[in-house]
Amino acid sequence: MQASQRKTIKSVLQHLIPAAVIYGIVGMNDYQLQWQPLMKILGTLFILTAPYVNQYLLVPQLLLRFRYYAYAVGVLVLISLLLGVTVWTEPLVTPLLKPGKAFTPYQVKDVLVFFVMMLSLVAASTAIPLFWQWVQASYHRTASLQTELENLKKQLSPHFLFNTLNNLDTLIYADQHRASTVVHSLSRLLRYQLYLSGSGQVCLRQELEFMEDFLYLEQLRHDMLDVRLTVDDGVQDMLLHPFLLMPFVENAVKHNEYNGNAYIHLHISVISGCLRFTCVNPVSRRPVANGGAGLNNVRRRLSLLYPGRHMLQTDNNGEVYTVALTFNI
Repeated sequence: MQASQRKTIKSVLQHLIPAAVIYGIVGMNDYQLQWQPLMKILGTLFILTAPYVNQYLLVPQLLLRFRYYAYAVGVLVLISLLLGVTVWTEPLVTPLLKPGKAFTPYQVKDVLVFFVMMLSLVAASTAIPLFWQWVQASYHRTASLQTELENLKKQLSPHFLFNTLNNLDTLIYADQHRASTVVHSLSRLLRYQLYLSGSGQVCLRQELEFMEDFLYLEQLRHDMLDVRLTVDDGVQDMLLHPFLLMPFVENAVKHNEYNGNAYIHLHISVISGCLRFTCVNPVSRRPVANGGAGLNNVRRRLSLLYPGRHMLQTDNNGEVYTVALTFNI
């Protein structure tokens, strides 16, 4: 069975099942036996009028367009019209009643019961399209966020590749042995970016290995750069999303003071069940192109991946730049 045929059958059943249920519930015992099937059909159609007009006309044209007052008026007008049709048709169908049966005049409580019943049907029919809209909106929002996260993660990748290629270009003629080491480090970097980082969360140990390869390559280009990475015991097996820490390391490399005491001090620990990452580096006194894309991207990723579960603090006193990131993973 093709998908279009299954969709058609599903759509037909969605209409037939409620109609069959209402047909079985509607009681027309006051009518003559030969007229009961016809009156049950008419009664079913009459009851379905309010929810169908509401679901396919009032909700999409008024409610979903935020015209709430117009929607409320439309519902009241619809129910009033149905009440009017009921009052108008009763004299026409009176001859079909069994002998001794008759319609009683409408009282206030009868009108209230009619409105309550119809409002209940309208409310039920309103919940259906609103629920499906919520489901579709949630699906599209999730897909959109996933796409955005992938795009943000990809925006970080060129920085790594450009840095390592620059290192390779510097060393390939000067020191072939060190250039070979660069090629192996580059291979590990690309492997992590292309394969390991695409599997959702990664082990912190893998992220640290990537970080160490990157910093090793930077130290080849900047001999005076002192790197100190300390990691508390039992932390490396924790899981986190890839490339959350690297933009801060890249930023520390880019804006370091290479005319003086160039260093990057990194520390990763667990405090009260939260992972804490700190990065400290001296600030360059020479002007550096201010892109800021990497840090902006990681802030956006943190807000999407750890909403309300992270805290990012940065401090620049003119000489030292400090980043402190704490998040519950």
